[in-house]
Amino acid sequence: MRTRTAHPTPGAPSRVRRWAVALALGALTSAVFTVVPAQPAAAAAAFDIPTSDFVSASSVTITGSKDVGSTLVIRRGGAVVCTVGDTAAETFSCSGLSVPNGVVEFTGDETLADESVEPMTPLTLRVLAAPTINGAGSTVTTTGRFSGTAEPGADVELSSTGPGGTTAHSCPAALGNGFWSCVVDLPSGPYQVRARQSLASLGPESSAFSGAVSATIDRTPPSRPTITSPSPGTTTLSTVTARGGGERDALLQVFVTGGLACETTVTASGSWACPLQWPRPGTWNVQALQRDAAGNFSAASARVEVRYEPPAAPAPPAPDPGEPDAEPSPDESPTQPAPTPSLPGAPNAPPPLDPVTSNWGTATGFGGSLPTAAEVIERGGWLLAPLAGLAYLLLLALPLRWFATHVRPRSIVPRPRFTGRNRLGEVEEPPTRTLSPVLVAAATLGGAAIIAALSGGIDAEVRYLRLTAAIGLGLVALNIVGVLLPARIAGRVARVRVGVRLLPGILLAALVLALGSRFGELQPPLLVGVLIAAAAVLGSSRRARAGVAVAQTSGVAALAMLGWAAHDLLTPSTGFWMSLWSETAAAMALGGLGSLLLLLLPIGPLPGRILYAASRPAWAAVALVSASLVGAIFASGPAFPLVALLLLSAAFGAVLVAITVWVRWVAPVLR
Repeated sequence: MRTRTAHPTPGAPSRVRRWAVALALGALTSAVFTVVPAQPAAAAAAFDIPTSDFVSASSVTITGSKDVGSTLVIRRGGAVVCTVGDTAAETFSCSGLSVPNGVVEFTGDETLADESVEPMTPLTLRVLAAPTINGAGSTVTTTGRFSGTAEPGADVELSSTGPGGTTAHSCPAALGNGFWSCVVDLPSGPYQVRARQSLASLGPESSAFSGAVSATIDRTPPSRPTITSPSPGTTTLSTVTARGGGERDALLQVFVTGGLACETTVTASGSWACPLQWPRPGTWNVQALQRDAAGNFSAASARVEVRYEPPAAPAPPAPDPGEPDAEPSPDESPTQPAPTPSLPGAPNAPPPLDPVTSNWGTATGFGGSLPTAAEVIERGGWLLAPLAGLAYLLLLALPLRWFATHVRPRSIVPRPRFTGRNRLGEVEEPPTRTLSPVLVAAATLGGAAIIAALSGGIDAEVRYLRLTAAIGLGLVALNIVGVLLPARIAGRVARVRVGVRLLPGILLAALVLALGSRFGELQPPLLVGVLIAAAAVLGSSRRARAGVAVAQTSGVAALAMLGWAAHDLLTPSTGFWMSLWSETAAAMALGGLGSLLLLLLPIGPLPGRILYAASRPAWAAVALVSASLVGAIFASGPAFPLVALLLLSAAFGAVLVAITVWVRWVAPVLR
């Protein structure tokens, strides 16, 4: 019988070994977790992803999610703007957070239940709020001009809702200081106007619209005011009250022989009253001008001519012829002491001041009609600027050039020379001078100053001596700083010699313009202040000659604009020195603007002829821009007859063209 021997089951030891290894690994893992603390769960706080990262308002609401048991701190630019302390919440919301224009970043930290802090992924937004529009929430009356503040460089768009529906208006970009201004072309009537802006650096989106302005657009000028008092004739009263009628709530100004005497507001009943004081005995013209609430100017009222004659002093009573030698008895006492005669050196009351010799510090009104930059925009002068520029180019400059080319060479006559070749600078050979050039220059400038003072009317008072001195200072600055200095600098840069020529013949043009301004009552007056012209010597390159011409015209333009800005800052002026500097600035502005148009004419020794010869398109562009600028300023004056001057210029240009056509084509055929 076989005995069966038991053998171990195959694979049993291997299973035992595997179980032993598993038990050892479990023990090791348990030991590790016992020594190393458990790590917290990852933070779940996050900002909600917005549908668009662009915000068109000045405040924003941000939302998101968070862990249960945690708190949040939200920051913008390092400053805490929101704190979420509700540990049980799983979401959060922070509303009304102020945000500036530009790229804004929000950051946050989540504090978990175990006091650990986890940062949140930042949220970046692009913000552009609505611009401001002056008068928002109220009612304004305007000719169509609106203004406000926006982000510097932003494009501004207006939306007007009125009788004709809603219209969008594109406006110039905001200036560097954020100021924007826009003139809309809308018929008169009531409108609701809003503004919004866009900034290319932030993206293509536009901001929301601003609050609405209830605007009444009024483009109808008021009728000319009336003057009912004083009446034409003679008066012995040194002070009178001018009265008349006008448009309700209009600003009314009263002028005495061209000078602003007083201003007031027309009452609700349409009447006005304003006190006047005659400057001195003589004949005076009284006129009134009004500007309505929208800024439209009326025509001047009819003139009222008044002659002021102060009453004669009463003659002393004649002695009684019956008792020539009678003397009062010692016991007779007069009821009133006799007046003590005023003796030299006696402590008596001084006599009244004589207005002819005591008003050194009184304003003359010179330059008072020169509009400010804000008034040019408000009165719509920029709208008329292109018309003035084209009129200068087509009616004056080009006909004069044509006339000078074809007619003048056939009618040249010898001219008298006061200083050899009328040059004050370097010339190629010493001229024979009959008079000192310095004397001629001083006399020419002095004559120009007197002529300029005559443009507004002068009287026998010492304040007009101050005015003449101020105009003289302004003309010296224009000729030396505006013409001579830039031309010499340009000559040094181009390494050419520069000659300076005195132009005393311009005095005739200055006199014509001054008399035309005086008797035509142009406000502001037309003046010419530049009496010299600089040029590179013969043989210089065309580029060098053009550079010298550009330098002096640019210098005159810059000095005129500087005087314009300075006059705005110095007005109104009181006292001798303030009035002197204000009148000097006005002379620089008025004389420089008028001279700029003269210098750009392409005739004679003027810089305009050099620019015309160098490049006709460049000359035309410079002349057009310059004339447009001057036209915008002068057309915004209170009483500047732009239409009449355009008609006169058209007639002048037509005469020049007719003469040129006759000499150039008709006369040769007839001969």
